[in-house]
Amino acid sequence: MRFPALTPAIFIKRSNRFVAGVQLDSGKVSSAFVPTTGRLTGVLKPGCRVWLEPTSDPKRKTPFTMVLVQLENGGLCSVTAIYANTLVKEALQGGHLGAFPYPQVENEVPFGHSRLDFRLSDGSKTCWVEVKSVTYVQDGIGLFPDAPTGRGRKHLLELAKVIKQGDQASVVFIAQREDAQRFEPFERIDPDFSQTLREVCAIGVAVHAYRCQVSTAEVTIAAEIPVRF
Repeated sequence: MRFPALTPAIFIKRSNRFVAGVQLDSGKVSSAFVPTTGRLTGVLKPGCRVWLEPTSDPKRKTPFTMVLVQLENGGLCSVTAIYANTLVKEALQGGHLGAFPYPQVENEVPFGHSRLDFRLSDGSKTCWVEVKSVTYVQDGIGLFPDAPTGRGRKHLLELAKVIKQGDQASVVFIAQREDAQRFEPFERIDPDFSQTLREVCAIGVAVHAYRCQVSTAEVTIAAEIPVRF
């Protein structure tokens, strides 16, 4: 997935979870929408370099959307949570995810009391997929979530229902950075989500994780990484 032309800046601080103060290279102080419900712990630190997408909506209060953050190790992290879905969709349609050999790809499909990210089919089998964006990495381990997520747990329980009705189901974790060598649930932050993930995996929900290659021009899924509980 290619980015539009991005504006470099310096991160100052977050006014709240969704708004950050930034200083442009011109010296002007502005604000940017932070497009994730996560805390971005270990990613956003005062004084770090960020890249912003200017908005075309003159009515919006924040003139920019934060897209990338430079990490302390020099790499980049894509912080737009919904990009994880876009990356998976592109990879599915291009046939680049070997774990999902399904020619038919539908997104945002109602199931129960939720909308699951993807419904895949080959005419005889159906696989429902929920995607989660990972931004927190510690010692090479991608961890999710970085904030408690009742909604994420609800989606896992919906995938369990998929298994019980006879379809296949999978949850896919996308580390939108290059330094994740494996994935684990973030037990300390959300033990309920972590336990539920183990439980649904035990009844047949497949768990996959991938790391990305990230530059100021584009982000792409690079490789699958091991999952450990």
